[in-house]
Amino acid sequence: MKTGFSKYAGLAVGICALFFLEAQGAGSPTPVLKGSEACTSCHVAYQDHKAYIYHRDCLSCHASATERHLVEGGPGVGFPDSGDCLKCHESRNLTYSNWAFSDHGKAQIDCRACHGIHRPGASQPSNRAYWKTDEHSKVCFDCHLDVAARMNMASHHPVKEGALSCVSCHDPHSSEKLGLLQRNERCFECHQAVRGPKIFEHAPVAEDCMICHNPHGSPNAGLLEISQPIQCLQCHPLAVVHRQGGSGRLTGGQLRYCTACHAAVHGSHVDAKLRR
Repeated sequence: MKTGFSKYAGLAVGICALFFLEAQGAGSPTPVLKGSEACTSCHVAYQDHKAYIYHRDCLSCHASATERHLVEGGPGVGFPDSGDCLKCHESRNLTYSNWAFSDHGKAQIDCRACHGIHRPGASQPSNRAYWKTDEHSKVCFDCHLDVAARMNMASHHPVKEGALSCVSCHDPHSSEKLGLLQRNERCFECHQAVRGPKIFEHAPVAEDCMICHNPHGSPNAGLLEISQPIQCLQCHPLAVVHRQGGSGRLTGGQLRYCTACHAAVHGSHVDAKLRR
């Protein structure tokens, strides 16, 4: 009995040894997962990442991944920073070449703060007033809370209604410190009726629209920083207005709403006093 048992026991050991050698590469190699397949075998939450049109190869962004991490696990895979993103995106879109001079870049805000890497980034503000707002503006409102508050004022650009986006006026990858001419031209892209040159120009209009208007929102009509007539009296002192009126007396009605008479407040081709 011992001899028969030893015979079969030796056969079983031999078979086990054969499978062990094959697993170690002595025989037919076992399939080895590589690249993104190896990553998603553990990082299950990103298994649908391959369906996302961008960034399909994990190792193209997570360059610090090592063989040791793939075999042993644990820390070692770093997240890409803005410099890593620009290696690809700057060569494909020249607008990103200004990133180093942008306000976001100077503040060392990482691309990941606004953009989704594994899937498109999307903010979901709880405020129902922003449900129609486009996805770009929702992401902006997450940080720019002062601007988001102004968008709820009585007079505002229709961003929360979905007719405009923050990126309609702002380039988040460049600087917002535009020259005065550039800033006015940004306004004139939509407000063409007030574009000059006019024969009789209102100086603030030619200089900077934001002298009178707050583009993000205001409690005053027409996005005015201050309600009439105080907005006008910032530059036109009451004594001068009284002298130029010529009637010797200013009524309450005349001081209540300046543009009731000076309707061509942005400039005129026929009247030096901007009445028409």
